[in-house]
Parts: sequence; C-alpha cells; structure tokens
Amino acid sequence: MREDWIECILDELISKDGLFCDGDWIEKKDQDPDGSVRLIQLADIGDGVFRDKSNRHLTAKRADELNCSFLKQGDILIARMPEPLGRAAIFPLEGDSKFITAVDVAIVRPDNDFIYPSYLLYNINSQQIRKEIESLQSGTTRKRISRKNLNKIKFPFAPLPIQRAIVTKIENLFASLDKGIADLKKAQEQLNIYRQAVLKKAFEGELTKEWRAIQTNLPTADELLEQIQDIISELEKTKEKRKEKQLATIKDEDIPHNIPLNWVWCNLGDVSWFINGDRSKNYPNRSEYVSSGIPWINTGHIQPDGSLSAKKMHFITREKYATLRSGKIQAGDLVYCLRGATFGKTAYVTPYKEGSIASSLMIIRSTDKLNVKYLFRYLTSAEGKLQLERFDNGSAQPNLSANMVRSYAFPLPPLEEQKLIIKEIESRLSVCDKVEQNISEALEKSEALRQSILKKAFEGKLLSETEIAQCKQEADYEPANVLLERIKSKP
Repeated sequence: MREDWIECILDELISKDGLFCDGDWIEKKDQDPDGSVRLIQLADIGDGVFRDKSNRHLTAKRADELNCSFLKQGDILIARMPEPLGRAAIFPLEGDSKFITAVDVAIVRPDNDFIYPSYLLYNINSQQIRKEIESLQSGTTRKRISRKNLNKIKFPFAPLPIQRAIVTKIENLFASLDKGIADLKKAQEQLNIYRQAVLKKAFEGELTKEWRAIQTNLPTADELLEQIQDIISELEKTKEKRKEKQLATIKDEDIPHNIPLNWVWCNLGDVSWFINGDRSKNYPNRSEYVSSGIPWINTGHIQPDGSLSAKKMHFITREKYATLRSGKIQAGDLVYCLRGATFGKTAYVTPYKEGSIASSLMIIRSTDKLNVKYLFRYLTSAEGKLQLERFDNGSAQPNLSANMVRSYAFPLPPLEEQKLIIKEIESRLSVCDKVEQNISEALEKSEALRQSILKKAFEGKLLSETEIAQCKQEADYEPANVLLERIKSKP
C-alpha cells in the first residue's frame, strides 16, 4: 500500500447522515403483493451487478410501522449469505421510500464526497476482501457473515483523485475483458449449434449417405427390429422384463423428419425396456448414506454433458442395496430424468457397473442389437428433445411416465450403420470438445485476470508512476488520512 493511503473499517467511511446497517426483518405476514414498497432480496444482488429479480412488496404503512431503512439510488448492498458470500452491487433504482431490503443484506451509504462508491464496490468484490469475509464467516448449513464481522475488515483507502483514476482504469480494462468474454461465449454458442447440426444430420442419415451409396447388398432395419422384439419377448417370459402396455402406431405428425429407405421409425419401447427407480418403503434416506459403497444416483448427479457427477455422488451399503426392489443399474444402461430441474436429461452410467436410482429417474436398457451410444446421442440431441416436447405439459413441475418415454418415435438404422454413425459423430464432436476445453480454460483465465486487476488496484500497483503523479497535481488531491478526518468532521 502506498504512503498516502490508509486502512480503515467501513464504519470510518460513513458520515454522520450515512448508513451502514442490515436490511429489515420482513416476514411473510408483513408482505402485500399490491403494496407500493418493494422488498429487495438476496437474489437481486449479483457479483458486482444488480440482477433486479425479486417481486415482493409491502405497503408503505407497514414499512413505516416496522421502521424500515429505505434504500437510495447509489447505495452499496452486500449479501451476507452465499453464493458467493459477500458479493456486492450498487443499487440502481430511483424512488424515495419505495425500496427496502432483506435482513441478510447490509446497506452501505457513505453519504460524503470523499469516497467513490465504485471504488468501494470493486474493493469489496476483490479476492482479498472475499478471503477476509471467508475467514470471518459463521454457520454450518448455510454460511453467513454478520455486519459486526464485516466491520472488522480493513479496506485500503486512497486519495480521491487516485480513487477516480483507479475506477476509470478498472472499468476500461474490464470493458476490454468483457468483450473478450462475450466473444468466447459466442464461440461456445456456435459450437453448440454445430454439435446439434452434426446430430441432426446423423439421425437423418446424412453422415452415412456415401456409405449407403456403395453398398451392393444394403442392410435394412426391419429385420433388426424383429430380432430386438424377439429378444424383449423372451425376457418378458423369464420375468427379467415385465410386460408393458401395447404401444400405439406412430403417426405422421410424431415423425420429425425423413429417414433413409433402409431405416425404420419405431417406438423407443420397441427396442429397449425401462426400469423404474425404487418406490418401496426401503427407499434410502440421507441418514443412510455412507462415504463409499454402492452409488445411489439422483437427478442432481446428471451433468449437462450426459455424464454422472462423481464429485457429489451418494453411496449406500451393499446390505441396503439388497433390500431395494427396483432401479438397479448395470454397465451400458442409460439413466433418464422424469421430473425436476433436470427433466428430460439423459446420462450414460459409465464408469459405474452397479448402483441404484431414485424414483425421479428411470433406467433405459437396450439389447446387443442396439448400439447404446447411438441411443444416448439420439436422446441428447435436439431431435430427441422434440419427442420430449410432445409430452411436456408446460407446468412448473413437468412429469413424465415410463410409458410416455416408451412412446418416443425413434429412427432405427441397421446395426452396422449405427456403429458407423457413432464413429462419424465422435470424430466430429471430438474436435468440438477440444475447442470447448480451450474456450473454458480461456474463460477461467479471464476471471483470474479480473481478480488480478483488482488485486493490483488495491495494492496501489495498477496505476503507473506517471498516472499517480498526475493525480497528485489535481486540485482535490489530499492524502487519505486527511480525507478520513473530513469524513469524521462532516456535519
């Protein structure tokens, strides 16, 4: 820190008419959807940005009765709960006596001309202060920091012209950084479009068009479908698979696109069978989870890329596993989500060879006559999602049944062509994966660079000596200790 800077706590930066307090304790009974006073909540506070998400209100009369602290445009709001803990944003909305905030949000209003709100905001959101906040947090289930502990943190306080120059430089650097991040995210979007274009061509038969053209005795899928159905019928006889309801004939409106002549449209239930998650009284609860054992898979373990998360996997004992009546996975199974936030998502159970699923999931199991990777790619493609939309009722809690999924229209090619399609898909998407990895690494580096800029800023190293010398020539330059005395003496 430079010689004309000082360290001080938040209370010392607040003038007599300023504010450093918690928001208000507002209960559900205090709220009124027709009220004129809006309650700003934790969800509104982003990491440096105001999200403007909440929609809770109370009447002006009730706000006065509760002696609420009304917000002003330019106030700094600090979230005392995650994620992340201690994130701060400047309140941008206009209107006196129109806004209050929740008790888990701290309000900072310096009410003086000796500190730039943006300077303080960037300071609060820097990695150094985040570490201080983390060291002072409390709570077990949900971490939080009290306003009292927030007031223990010492902030680097610089002369006013230097504050201005630091904010200007940070914002210029961040603008360039944000443009680079936007370009990277656009490239990610284009990759996703390309991925879906590859899958679309795959399930329309375009990727194997040249292969079919040189075949002298082109195989067809009709015979393959009969073989698969014979296998499934035999399984039903041995009770390995229970007999399902008869599936209706696929209608023209259920078919999303044309397929080659040697392929056939069938129901998904014609070529695979479905196993529900366990719904018995033996359903595991959290108290029965162990640190290692048989994986117990729920919707939260399904990742966007179709893998199963190993980081937060739950486990049950083999003894508990033996009591479950259904939902036991084996290598090569797919897990499909029937409800919840991951509704319609599919995961390949690799690397697990055994495990069990929650009742919100369903196992899709195929025979050796159907390439499971082909089935997986179809269910995760835009083409497969069109089938999902046929049964999505649009409710806040969408819910599928096994029979709905069995009724999906499925384009079945001959087995040899399935394998070739997967080879073509993976050769193209492997290139996408490498580019995606490079983009993800660049985005991580961008965030690290953002924090590096803030670190230099509040160590006094962001401005060059020439820039600092220019700041010292400005009319309102005074050392930070003089500014602090002005804050204390402000009437």
